[in-house]
Amino acid sequence: MLKLKLDESKRVLNMSSVTVRVNNREYKLKGDEREEYLHTVATYVDKKIKNIMEKNSKLSTAEASILTALNLADDLFKAGYYNEELSDEIEKLKSNLKDANVKIEELKDELTKINEEKEQLLVKVEELKVNEDVIKRDKQIEELNRGMNLKNEEINSKEENNKKYLLEINRLKGDNKELKFKLQSSKYKVMDLENKYLESQVDLAKTKKEVIRNINKK
Repeated sequence: MLKLKLDESKRVLNMSSVTVRVNNREYKLKGDEREEYLHTVATYVDKKIKNIMEKNSKLSTAEASILTALNLADDLFKAGYYNEELSDEIEKLKSNLKDANVKIEELKDELTKINEEKEQLLVKVEELKVNEDVIKRDKQIEELNRGMNLKNEEINSKEENNKKYLLEINRLKGDNKELKFKLQSSKYKVMDLENKYLESQVDLAKTKKEVIRNINKK
């Protein structure tokens, strides 16, 4: 969390300290982040305030600060909603991936059983080859060959389905990786917007004090 230090006599250990300019005023900014990041945050808020004041020159500094804070809060909430949507999508992908893995295992078991049946048919074919009854043997071999052909067709079909599920799993893994990256980016964006929102609140409080002080002078 960023901190705006109005009393420069107080020092905080292990924190970056920079002087930034927001809306043509300098502030002492302290935070756990690097100095470059602190400058980036201040520049972002400064551009927001100036952009609002350029669009409506009649706004006072206090009004522009309030409007800036509202805009930053709006960005923060929207980023939070987007983060939740990404989390839900990742959970759905995880569920789909789990179902696909279960289906793959079922297909593997079916293929194992089919291969075992095929081996049994091959053994019977070899047994029939030594059968003295040639006619009966040939008929049985023919039937067994038909059975093996059917099993081969079934195996080919299962293997095709297996390939499709493997492709789907790879696609789901890729989508899951991409969504995780988006989720991480969204988390950083939310943290960034939180810091900007708090900074705008501090700036608003400072502006209010200046307005009150100017009124009292009059």
